[in-house]
Amino acid sequence: MVILYKTFAKARTALSVLGTCFFMLLTVPSTAQAFVESLFAVDNVTVDITAENALKAREQAFEEAQVKAFDILAARMLSENELKTFERPPVMSISTMIKDYEVSNEKLSSKRYIGTYKFRFEDRSVKRYFSGQGAQYTDVVSKPVLILPFLETGQGTILWSYQNVWMQAWSTVPDLSSGLVPLVVPLGDLGDVSDIGDDEALTYSRRALDNMLRRYDASEAVIAIAKAEGTALNVQLYRTDRTQPEYVHQIFERALPGQDPNQIYIRAVQSVKQVLRSDWKKKTVVDARQHGTIEARVSFASLQEWSDLQRRLQRVNGVSNIALKALSLKEACVEITFDGTIERLKLALEQADLYLNERRMQNNTGSMNTDYSQGMHGGFLDGNDKKVQTVYELTTRHMPQAAPYQEPSYQTPLRPNTPYPRPDNNAGQNQGQPYYQSQF
Repeated sequence: MVILYKTFAKARTALSVLGTCFFMLLTVPSTAQAFVESLFAVDNVTVDITAENALKAREQAFEEAQVKAFDILAARMLSENELKTFERPPVMSISTMIKDYEVSNEKLSSKRYIGTYKFRFEDRSVKRYFSGQGAQYTDVVSKPVLILPFLETGQGTILWSYQNVWMQAWSTVPDLSSGLVPLVVPLGDLGDVSDIGDDEALTYSRRALDNMLRRYDASEAVIAIAKAEGTALNVQLYRTDRTQPEYVHQIFERALPGQDPNQIYIRAVQSVKQVLRSDWKKKTVVDARQHGTIEARVSFASLQEWSDLQRRLQRVNGVSNIALKALSLKEACVEITFDGTIERLKLALEQADLYLNERRMQNNTGSMNTDYSQGMHGGFLDGNDKKVQTVYELTTRHMPQAAPYQEPSYQTPLRPNTPYPRPDNNAGQNQGQPYYQSQF
């Protein structure tokens, strides 16, 4: 058995022709590494250094840019608690983790240097460093999330109107698509306007919303309803992955003295970004000491389907090794080594539209398949009453298991009467339960 980092080796099989075809597919370079690289790429790092001469200014600027970039990467990956005690490594150590870099907008004088850098870090080196420090981090990037920024006025809510300054704020904030939770703002074209109206913030059609999600290749939508209250802005977030919208979080921003009134909307956008990304980070953070290995069966109908599944696997962060153990005309067996827990692995796989289920195994009596997934998380028993490792099934379609019964909820989806924070000297305050913790 040959283990390759996030790629596959040719299986030893008597089907030489099939094996050759598969090998040709497996060795084709994949563009899916871009999903990994986007997390480890830090752009727009601007430095401005004055020194004794231009050469020294440029050298100092390059070192400062590396430090700034690593600080941004650490804030992106480390848990909130880890960031409080995080001590950055020396610049010489940071340099060893950089894969390559670009520099633009250079300006040079006799003693001053200005430039903008983009660094691409080597993912394994960064994770190895954090693991060596015993730090908890996340490297799982969420699928894009569609933001629907409604503005509440005295006459109701608006979304597509030119008067929606809340939508305009979202459209002007840069780098929404970067980081752990890429965010997408709708264009407001004819298809969007047809799917959801200005007055349908909480009464939208489920089918129409799903149409929008497919168009923007988003996993879900977040409804963000903003309401101006004097010099303050109240924003309430709603999840949309269930049968009706559900309130999950409140953000309350206050205008700063002498500040442009529109800046409060920009700050609220940043607060929403922080809420979503912080909660996603909590959900996907991994302890450096946690590792696991599972075996998964994959069924496919064609070489193309198998090749597509491999490309999806290569998009999954948090998977350190994949080994091809067996291969037949319609099925493959892979061994997946991953960081963290099995639940974290499942969540990471879902971001690539892959779903992991405990497999229904045929019992030794030859009767219909028996589901060993309920209550048998440590494995199943074979014919000799020996415990066998759980075998999972990896699919490209969701196969949900029955959810436990819950009492029906009579909570109204309408805007809740949440007590607003009392004015104080703080610029903003958030209230509510974490979005992703509530969601999952």
